[in-house]
Amino acid sequence: MPFSGAEKPNRRKVLSGAVIATAASSQALADPTSGPEKALRDFLRAFEDCDLKAMELAFATDATSFDRIVMAPETRGPIDLRDYRRMRGMPPGMRKAAEELPRGKTSPPYQSLEPRDLLIQKSADVAVCTFHLEHPHALGRRTVILQRQSEGWKIIHIHASNVEDARL
Repeated sequence: MPFSGAEKPNRRKVLSGAVIATAASSQALADPTSGPEKALRDFLRAFEDCDLKAMELAFATDATSFDRIVMAPETRGPIDLRDYRRMRGMPPGMRKAAEELPRGKTSPPYQSLEPRDLLIQKSADVAVCTFHLEHPHALGRRTVILQRQSEGWKIIHIHASNVEDARL
């Protein structure tokens, strides 16, 4: 059924509204001062400063993780995933690093954790953040999954792996 002149939608207004809505949602996703990106960057800053209290608060109490710790040669073999299911909150390897890094240093930051190639994929109350961290002999690959909870965006899973540079 054709529209009469009074009923016909103004195409320019419809398209303008769609562009504004798309830009607003993209800007909210890319805005480092709010939402999951802010939560991620606040966590990385706390880890740079080895602020254990702030780091712990960034994790949901039931958070899971795959830590970056490399197994010693004598322990190589099948990995028992039940060990990972028993761990909750901040990964033990991360806690250990935050406890050891400040030794012998005078003040924070104790490390640099600048995310490279940061990609945040957000859907409703969950955000998947992937990025790289540069290390002298390896490339750190990280996936951090955040969930909007009543206390704000919390880490519900973190997967850390390092790819060693075979040339070194």
